[in-house]
Amino acid sequence: MFRHVVRSDPVTIEAPVEVVWGVLTDVANYAEWNPFTPSVKTDLQLGSPVHMLVTMGAYRLPKTEIVCALEPPTLLAWRTVIGARFLLHALREQRLEVVNAGTTCRYVTTDEFNGLLVPLVALLFGGFVRRGFNSVALGLKSRAEAEVRDQP
Repeated sequence: MFRHVVRSDPVTIEAPVEVVWGVLTDVANYAEWNPFTPSVKTDLQLGSPVHMLVTMGAYRLPKTEIVCALEPPTLLAWRTVIGARFLLHALREQRLEVVNAGTTCRYVTTDEFNGLLVPLVALLFGGFVRRGFNSVALGLKSRAEAEVRDQP
């Protein structure tokens, strides 16, 4: 079996982890700050589908995954199987880590791909996914820090 992990650069966010978690789980407003996944529809319950549009270069591709972990305020994850599990399955994790309680946290997201099609997926989509993940991290940072600045 092949394995490939795509990881964003870790981004430090000058906002409490609870604020960042609120932005991350407010999927109805992703279009306002998330250029990689501008549309997400889900109720964020374990086992629920996550219907999304993912930006891959000039294209927006529809994807459906399943919520598999929800640990507020530190972990949101979903998974997918494409074809049979031995062909390709993936696990996307978005993690928040407290740096300074009440003021700062760190965000990183990963997608772990496993299966026979991994070399092809990594070749065709790995760069798009990495750039997309970094755009998510920077968008989340900008949105959360703006929310903190805008608080009375």
